[in-house]
Amino acid sequence: MKNFSAIVIDDEPPARDVILEYLEDVDWVEVQQSFSNPREALSYLKKHSVDLLFLDIQMPQMNGFELVSQLEDIPQIIFSTAYDEYAIRAFDINAVDYLLKPYTKERFLEALRRVQNMATAAGSQQERIQALLRQVQQKKDYPSQLFVRSRNRIVPVEVENILWIEAEGDYTQIYLEDKKLFCGLGIGKLLERLDPGKFVRVHRSHAISLSALRDLSPDGYGGFTATLQDNTELKVSRTYADTIKDHII
Repeated sequence: MKNFSAIVIDDEPPARDVILEYLEDVDWVEVQQSFSNPREALSYLKKHSVDLLFLDIQMPQMNGFELVSQLEDIPQIIFSTAYDEYAIRAFDINAVDYLLKPYTKERFLEALRRVQNMATAAGSQQERIQALLRQVQQKKDYPSQLFVRSRNRIVPVEVENILWIEAEGDYTQIYLEDKKLFCGLGIGKLLERLDPGKFVRVHRSHAISLSALRDLSPDGYGGFTATLQDNTELKVSRTYADTIKDHII
């Protein structure tokens, strides 16, 4: 049986640990590297050839689709996602497999069996992944207004009035100029509804509107302090600092 070289790319340490644990009894997959930062993983992949990627979709510096689109040689890929239903529909047709977090070891091994079955159809796999990229990278229209289910009310919110968003467990608080609203969606789900060119996640617990950003101050530890138009100060963690750096000229 062919041995597969692999790398793991996921910004969440528990997710990487699960994959590495599940692979302990799989003798034909050798993990060369494990990355939390997709930009570092991309740099590695441009210098090293691998057979298999375990690739998360939603990551702060760049998502899994963006990473794959920059690869010249596309290996077999097992995607994972916690909530991206649109991608799941695309994966079901085009990807080797996807894993919906949290997944069991049995489901993980099923994905590996698909990798083995497709090992003799590399050209076909390239075409399938390219088709996936064409689907998910089509321009998406983002709404200018949201109707937020806030406790026992449904409140219209103009997206341009949102200053920042804060995670509150499985829910979020939406901060406007004159008030805040409780939202029944988690921060990841909510950000799916917002234009990533206008809203960026700067911390595991919060995201900001770029149009509401007044200035940034380096914190001396690789991150920043973001000051918004309403004088709110938010930490831009080192993990998410690259997201902001992409907008600095």
